[in-house]
Amino acid sequence: MQHHMIAMLTLIAVTVAIHASGSVALIRMLEAYLPFWRRHPSFVVGILSLSWVVASLVILHMFEIGVWATYLFLRGLFPDFETATYFSLVTYTTTGFGDVTLPKEWRILGSSQALVGILMTSWSIAILIAVVTGTYKEDRDRSIAKTGVGQT
Repeated sequence: MQHHMIAMLTLIAVTVAIHASGSVALIRMLEAYLPFWRRHPSFVVGILSLSWVVASLVILHMFEIGVWATYLFLRGLFPDFETATYFSLVTYTTTGFGDVTLPKEWRILGSSQALVGILMTSWSIAILIAVVTGTYKEDRDRSIAKTGVGQT
């Protein structure tokens, strides 16, 4: 049981480190991209920019899911990598179909992956809300500066 706990804590730490690294990189890219965004404030650029942020976050989550799947497969808990990936995806997203399960002694690992999946998804949602709010604020400020409407 002790090696199960060590594996669980290690996978959680790796997942958080990946998410933190990806979040910092994404935020730095957004900061670097901001001057372009301000020079080209079109609807299409806004849509493409927000789509890029969402795609980046999804890729980050898929990488994290892949780390868990790789561990599960290498540990021999599933017969093939596809099954390990499927289990990892439905567990991380808390879909939990239940058609593929871990052996009894490893169940706590699956539950911990669901918990970390909820936390990492919430973290991504916070980033997305900040980006969307910033986009809305930029558009609103530009509109106020252009029309004078809304100034107090």
